[in-house]
Amino acid sequence: MDAKDKLFSGSIPEIYERLFVPLIFQPYANDLAGRIARTDPASVLETAAGTGVLTRAMVSRLPATTRIVATDLNQPMLDHAMAKQPQAERMTG
Repeated sequence: MDAKDKLFSGSIPEIYERLFVPLIFQPYANDLAGRIARTDPASVLETAAGTGVLTRAMVSRLPATTRIVATDLNQPMLDHAMAKQPQAERMTG
């Protein structure tokens, strides 16, 4: 496997967002964000954030004072996630 094959770049983040998020990830993100919100965290560390579907769900449910740090091994996926965040200033990637 070529090193560039491991990088989710180009159109891959958009394909994930358009196809996989509504089909697979959104229901789980909504459920998990609700569970997280019930704990009233001061900060959240999200690993493997991908296109940011869970991150967006948390932003919509957590208080503005909650700090969210989202990480992913693929910078193009994080770039896509940050571009889709309505309140990106609340987050660190």
